[in-house]
Amino acid sequence: MRKYGIAALVFALVFAVSVPAVPAYAKTYRSSKSQQSSKARKSSRIRNKNKNRNAEVRMQEEDRMRTAAAQVQKAFDEKDLDGLASLCSYPLTFIDQYGSSAQIKSQKELKKIGSQEIFTKAMQELVGSVNTAKIPVEKDGTLKAGEKDGFVLKKGRDGWKVTKIQVKGTENNMGDLVNAAEAYQKTFYYRDLETLSKQCTYPVKVYLTGGDIRDIRSAEALMALGENKVFTDELVKQVNEVNAEDLKEIDQKVEVGGTSGFWMVKTDGEWKIDLIYQ
Repeated sequence: MRKYGIAALVFALVFAVSVPAVPAYAKTYRSSKSQQSSKARKSSRIRNKNKNRNAEVRMQEEDRMRTAAAQVQKAFDEKDLDGLASLCSYPLTFIDQYGSSAQIKSQKELKKIGSQEIFTKAMQELVGSVNTAKIPVEKDGTLKAGEKDGFVLKKGRDGWKVTKIQVKGTENNMGDLVNAAEAYQKTFYYRDLETLSKQCTYPVKVYLTGGDIRDIRSAEALMALGENKVFTDELVKQVNEVNAEDLKEIDQKVEVGGTSGFWMVKTDGEWKIDLIYQ
């Protein structure tokens, strides 16, 4: 029995030596892998949380934007000039129904234009037909109610405000003498050289102060003269003293002004400026 006991003890010692122990690093490896998996899950949760938060912020911003558009729409529907003026950012680009463009510097200046010029029937119908809940945001971050005509909203320090209003014009209004004359008077009043360059028929003669006479053959050449060179104070004053309804057509030509002014000629059914004298 003693021999068997000694043999069993020897066998146990041999077995313990021959079977390798579990490496210490194996436990460490499994622990590290578990930690990495936990970190990945946590990182994924944070990303999803941020993604949801960003989506929520975008939705809130779009709601504010569309609410502003609806307020502008309401101002047009009710012909509320005070309300519209408060919803604009200044300077505001304003283009009237005749194509004359101006930079409006304040609420007071916008109100001077008057409800009749802004809330035209065509403009009310255009703005009223816009579905403010479905207006797409442009790549430049603006919201446009209408294609060419309508209004444009842009976000600033005070939230979403109107930065541009373009009044929808009526067809063939430049063929009407009074409409055309009033449109050109506004162009001179605002000293809008770019708009004037589109209202002339070329070549257009320009009689400058001092006796210099220019034959201007293109819109680019007219603009190259410069705003101050074309719109003298006396010219602007005399053009806008004329009552357009008193104008008389003589041989398809009309003079607007006195000792300073311009001449219009009818071309292809529309009145165009073909001579300016200072």
